[in-house]
Amino acid sequence: MLSISACSVLQDLFEPPPLETAFNPLPPPPEPPPAPPDSLSPPTPETARAEVAQWFSTHGYQQFQIAALLEHAQVESGFQACAAGPGGFRYLFQWGGTRLKKLQKFAQHSGCPQVKTQLAYADDELHNDPKFTCFWNAATEAGAYAALRRGFGGGSC
Repeated sequence: MLSISACSVLQDLFEPPPLETAFNPLPPPPEPPPAPPDSLSPPTPETARAEVAQWFSTHGYQQFQIAALLEHAQVESGFQACAAGPGGFRYLFQWGGTRLKKLQKFAQHSGCPQVKTQLAYADDELHNDPKFTCFWNAATEAGAYAALRRGFGGGSC
């Protein structure tokens, strides 16, 4: 008797769903919520510094080049991502004039770009502007930093 009652209980558990659900299926699950947008407020200097180091590290820069870029950003903006300096210079690397306009075009807006956008633009300048060949030819942090000061300052190798 015990085995019969167990079978009937199991049979009740595995009953097929009612026929009407086959003709009225359940609605699809809701769409997942969108990912939260990147923060619209600029990061703290400590966070920006860490982001700069991480970004250049994951994009193939050597440690001495990263150190030179960090030193340069410290001098230029104190890692204030949206810094506004004298003479219309702006952001981490204090872009101004034509270079600032090119950054804004690259970022596709005229406000303060996110740190990763500023870094992607700096990377683009470093790789594509001939005045930075001395940065790539440098073998030390001091040499790379001097090249950055000349190149970002409007000079050349």
